[in-house]
Amino acid sequence: MRKLILMVAPLMAFLLLVPLTIAGFVAILAAPAVAEQIRQEQCSSSTASDTTGLVLPAAGGQRRASLTNPPTSIPDRIQALYIAAASRYQLPWTLLAGIGMEETNHGRNNTTSSAGAQGLMQFMPATFASYAVDGDGDGKTIITSDADSIFSAANYLVASGALHGPDGIRGALYAYNHALWYVNDVLYYAAAYTGEDVTANPCVTVDTSANSGGGPLTGTGPVIVAVNAALAWIGTPYSWGGGNAHGPTAGICCSPSGHDDRHITGFDCSGLVLYAYAQIGIHLPHLAHDISYHSGGQTIPRDLAQMKPGDTIGFSYLPGGNVFHIGLYLGDGKMLDSDSQGVSIASLASGYFSRLAWHVVRFVA
Repeated sequence: MRKLILMVAPLMAFLLLVPLTIAGFVAILAAPAVAEQIRQEQCSSSTASDTTGLVLPAAGGQRRASLTNPPTSIPDRIQALYIAAASRYQLPWTLLAGIGMEETNHGRNNTTSSAGAQGLMQFMPATFASYAVDGDGDGKTIITSDADSIFSAANYLVASGALHGPDGIRGALYAYNHALWYVNDVLYYAAAYTGEDVTANPCVTVDTSANSGGGPLTGTGPVIVAVNAALAWIGTPYSWGGGNAHGPTAGICCSPSGHDDRHITGFDCSGLVLYAYAQIGIHLPHLAHDISYHSGGQTIPRDLAQMKPGDTIGFSYLPGGNVFHIGLYLGDGKMLDSDSQGVSIASLASGYFSRLAWHVVRFVA
């Protein structure tokens, strides 16, 4: 009997340890994802949605498709479906637009995936069967119907916890596609469709710092005066709606997604540019797109060899598109702007800004 106990005891110990070992192994596997989620929380901020009051979290740093595929225009019919589905399920319509952009470019690439996903919002047939909604009221649920696909996606997001705050939205997107880069791509696109200046998110501008060149420009002339006046405010915080002809001001409420900067004194991107030019008697509007397209000046090619200090650079996702951010060219492939790093110097030769469309304008010859 004693021999039997001696033989069985190690086996029992082994069997007891197996679940613990497996649990530990699973925890090790899960740790990087958890750590990445924590890192995103430190890097990004949340912004309130424009219509529902639901908090839409900002994109984290780990992205994939949105690094090279800018958000495109949404066909009117598809946008109407996003808005209608979002209204029924109390979601920001831009969240659905973010998924539609990520999955099929709003139906422009509406083919069955290699995994078998179908329709504008790319449902697997089994998932669609569980969450299908008749979006167009024809009495049928069809996986390839744009209306049914979009309404079913809204239903799936809500069932996955999207109404439970920022973490609920992230969790619902992760349920939709088990990848953090997917979650962040969708949130990036969603912010873009609100009209938000996404450069206020430090996760977006993490690769833009030029790390040098903060001293005043040498030389004479009104443009040098304007640029040096703006350079004097390096380190001033970003504030949505902040800045006027006299310097930094408290921001306003609210940005297109509901961001409130009334408690922050600083500049937003157009506030800094209009401040610089006000110092030499040129008065510009407090809107990046209007500075770029509706304030006169000479359009300059996107060519660092032809650009001069003081040229304004308006950034959009596509050529000729809505300008959502603007800065002042410094020379040597660098720009002064106000973004998530506050008034700072950014590289144009590489990083986020190099991947956008530019509209360059010269106000002083």
